[in-house]
Amino acid sequence: MFEIIYKIVCSEYDDFAGENGFLQIKFNNFQYGEMYPEELYDIMDKVSLHDWIERLIRVAKYLRTNDYVALSDVESYNKWLEFKKKGQNVIVSIVKAKKAKGSKDVELDLQNSVAGEWTNQVISYDEFQSEIYVKGGEYIRFITENNKESNIFENLRKEYENIL
Repeated sequence: MFEIIYKIVCSEYDDFAGENGFLQIKFNNFQYGEMYPEELYDIMDKVSLHDWIERLIRVAKYLRTNDYVALSDVESYNKWLEFKKKGQNVIVSIVKAKKAKGSKDVELDLQNSVAGEWTNQVISYDEFQSEIYVKGGEYIRFITENNKESNIFENLRKEYENIL
């Protein structure tokens, strides 16, 4: 099972509507990220939904032609989500590896990684692609409809269209 759950939490300090909120990604019985009840929205730190969704779209795109993709957790100095494509499945693990100078948020090779909190969660490649397609599209529709005066989301929309 693979599921992306997010909640947009708009603030007067955001650069655009839909920029921030909470994100949780479920891989079978394991999860990454946190969701909070509405009464905690003003207290808990939010994440950049724009960054997370954009990076997950890139992971989906790269997995079409690569068997390995690592996604950096921006809020951590050494935590990555590792995606390994094996046949019709994707094996997902949390790993720890030093973020080398010049490393990117999405890497196609990660050196000297060690197991993190959980490892080897097998999910269907089709389910993975479908969930990113659905939730990515949902998010892109929200930000484009609520930020009509700006075309800053054109690159995100193009990346999204590339995974179709």
